[in-house]
Amino acid sequence: MHMATMVSNIHHNGPDDSIADILQGRERIVSYPGTSQFNGRGISACGLAAMNFARVLSELVHIHSQDKPTDLLRVITSKEIVQDIISICSGWSSDLHLEVEDIKQVPLFDKSLKLVTTRYGPPKVKHFKRTLQYMQTLTSSATVIITRPPEIIACMKIKGSGTDIFVIFDSHPRPSYPSGAGLILSTSIDQAASRLASILPVADNHLLSLSGLQWQAQLLNNVSGHIFVSNGPPADMQGMQQSVIESSLAVLRLQAEVAGLKQKNVRLTSENEMLEGDVQRLEDALSAERKKVTSLQASSKIVQNGSARPFPARPTNAIAGPSRLVPSNYPPSSHPPDMNYTHDAHAWPPFYDKIKDDLSENDWELSAAAALELQQSFDVEDIQLRDQMQALASTTPHNFSCAICMDEQSADNSVELECNHPICRACIRGYVCSKIEEHRFPVFCPVCMTESNNRRPGEISGLLVQQIGVDERQYAIWEEMELSQLSVLLHCRKCQRSVPVDRQEHEESRLLVCPLPECDHIWCKACQQSIAIGGPPHSCDGTSELDHLMKQRGWKYCPNCKTPVQRDGGCSHMTCVSPGCNTHFCYACGGHIVRSALRGEIQTAISTHYRVCKLFDYPGE
Repeated sequence: MHMATMVSNIHHNGPDDSIADILQGRERIVSYPGTSQFNGRGISACGLAAMNFARVLSELVHIHSQDKPTDLLRVITSKEIVQDIISICSGWSSDLHLEVEDIKQVPLFDKSLKLVTTRYGPPKVKHFKRTLQYMQTLTSSATVIITRPPEIIACMKIKGSGTDIFVIFDSHPRPSYPSGAGLILSTSIDQAASRLASILPVADNHLLSLSGLQWQAQLLNNVSGHIFVSNGPPADMQGMQQSVIESSLAVLRLQAEVAGLKQKNVRLTSENEMLEGDVQRLEDALSAERKKVTSLQASSKIVQNGSARPFPARPTNAIAGPSRLVPSNYPPSSHPPDMNYTHDAHAWPPFYDKIKDDLSENDWELSAAAALELQQSFDVEDIQLRDQMQALASTTPHNFSCAICMDEQSADNSVELECNHPICRACIRGYVCSKIEEHRFPVFCPVCMTESNNRRPGEISGLLVQQIGVDERQYAIWEEMELSQLSVLLHCRKCQRSVPVDRQEHEESRLLVCPLPECDHIWCKACQQSIAIGGPPHSCDGTSELDHLMKQRGWKYCPNCKTPVQRDGGCSHMTCVSPGCNTHFCYACGGHIVRSALRGEIQTAISTHYRVCKLFDYPGE
């Protein structure tokens, strides 16, 4: 047990001395490495840990109500109790932060704790001191669960005969206890309030002045304190406590899933309303543009109809080009001055009157240039409208049909395969998990595997296996199968350890060497026999080693059948004992004398050989 003090002039003592220091008014911190909420999967389980602290300590206070305060503190600060408190975090894998009101409703805490009141205020020493003073007015021990999103801590007041003891529990690692959860014990209400204020400090003025973070900063500058007392002595669970904890966590997981679905539904509803508003605005704009198009088409048609009529030949000006129509103030039978104008005098008035009847005064004054300008304006607006509709269509969620379950699902629920087959996450997760359990590798796309002519099926990557959410055990199997493609697990019989080695090197090697430090074991891959360093060349049948040994000892082979022979005494004339060999040879030089079973041939050959070779070894020579 590691006990630390925040007072620099007090040295570390043993556990009993530190507990005595607590009762004398000094603050002590108890922390065990590896006991924070982050050592399990409970990255957002600080609320669960705080409520479990209140439940466990309330039970301990009832159980040890007749014991001395030192005995109670020794139990509370033990490593087993801290691990028991923090163990509930390993059963919580959701990222959603739980509210105290939701945690209180599960059976584990509803049966053991009773909510007295809830107090709100800023995270300052004054507010914390008032809360602790209120807890002192209660006749029994009480615990306040302090929430400042996203952190939740707890502080328990243990009712004593002479003085109250305050125990602060924080499941988050801090500079004062960096390796695990912290228990801060003190009998001073001022020390306890100051410690709470240091754990949950007030946001600085600069943070409050940021326009984009005002409401978040306000959350940091307010805390809520739910004060609980025990519901009475703990019931005898008779081994059912773990089942109650698991069922309570299951209830919380369902509540978290429901809350997550509600949040997702609210978000999707908001997005849908925004998209419907965008669609309505675009439809209104499109309707307005269509009206403009209709009006412009009518005006253009009128102008085209007017220009298509057989106007009389207009006089031409060499400088200014074609002249305007003849003004109406000229008499029908007269001509403008200086103009060459000849036509039927009776043809113009009826045509002019017909045009005036077909067109209104404004339409008549509308020129072709004005109509062209309006048409260009419409074209620009039409292009902008089409771009907006395309942008809106690109942001609209698309659906796809899963190639396995055939369900219509959102594109966000699809997985990206190199073969581009549309498969939902649930189907690919079930398929990959089944292949992992069967230890099949590599894993190919299930749709590709049904195509008989597909010689290059898409392969499931390790990144995809991480994304679809397999559990830790299955992912460990996947990594092992991935590693086995490139490596072989090598076991050394000398040091009794195993290590993966490169597969290609292993296949090319004839002799295996243990790569681990402090081990020089070498053995044959084929026969698994150990090989001595500096010894003879290895052969699986032992012939190389035998040949080396015979040369060392001076032993000889039969020149005919190669049977090893050792002379234990006598002359150098040796007879091979192998059945049917009948070979006679010299042990001194190893030479062949004769191969015969006839006594006369043998005697003649021996006499001839030993004229030049020694038959006996004489001492001193």
